[in-house]
Amino acid sequence: MIAYLLFLPLSSFFFQAPTPAIINADTNAAVPYASVGVKGKPIGTVADAQGHFNPQQLAAAAANDTVVFSCVGYRPYKVLAAELTRHVTIKLTPQAQTLGEVHVRANGWKRHRLGRDGIWGFTYYNFHLSTDKSPASIPGREVGTILHVKPGSYLEDAHVYFGTRNYKNLRFRLNVRTLDAEDHPAASLLTQDIQFAVPDNAPKGWQHINLQPYLVCVGDNKRVAVTLEWLDGLEARDRADKNQWNVLLIPAALSATHRMVFRDKSEDQWHVQPVNLSLYVTVASPRD
Repeated sequence: MIAYLLFLPLSSFFFQAPTPAIINADTNAAVPYASVGVKGKPIGTVADAQGHFNPQQLAAAAANDTVVFSCVGYRPYKVLAAELTRHVTIKLTPQAQTLGEVHVRANGWKRHRLGRDGIWGFTYYNFHLSTDKSPASIPGREVGTILHVKPGSYLEDAHVYFGTRNYKNLRFRLNVRTLDAEDHPAASLLTQDIQFAVPDNAPKGWQHINLQPYLVCVGDNKRVAVTLEWLDGLEARDRADKNQWNVLLIPAALSATHRMVFRDKSEDQWHVQPVNLSLYVTVASPRD
């Protein structure tokens, strides 16, 4: 009798393993839409509403790469890519985030807009890249603008103009970050996760995000980055039309004084360009 051995590719065992989940270390509840990224590389994804993520989105990582799991309000969790298969459950520990003390004078507040509120322009930012094979490639992509603010100011709301799009089930995270010495976004200034969905039937135009419930204060910072991180979305185009281009456009204008920041995944390196996005915030600043 001849014995036959069946050799299966490693991916066969990989797919049979339980889907990894990201949970709250204190409550064991799912951490919805947590970010997953490889430190310093354009590799990563975003967990779904139940905290599950597809490890195949990390397949390009080297064994000694560091995978970072993060979400506002939690301490980042880091693990080597080679050890990831041992972690069926990723537990994020809640972290209280506080801002430095802000002194406000008694003569009240002044409200004004910061950013670009125009919708015209000779250029635009497209969340979809020519290298994207499907919407599954996009989660974790982040773009935003650098704003000059008065220390002690509060961000009351944000507005972004979405032009032509052929995506549905769109969900984003709004981030407000400090800047490092190279003008790259750094530490988060948020104490709560800010997410918003775009209705499928909404026409192109301004999307409003109410920030007042989140008490977003810039502290002692004079410049901050306000960014949008893609969390979810499905293409809504007719698949029969192979020539139709996937788009989700934000109008922009070239600028000598304004800067756009963007990165491909949550732990990728930031890039800066002299572009002014159609994104603005309403700010309440202490009067002099």
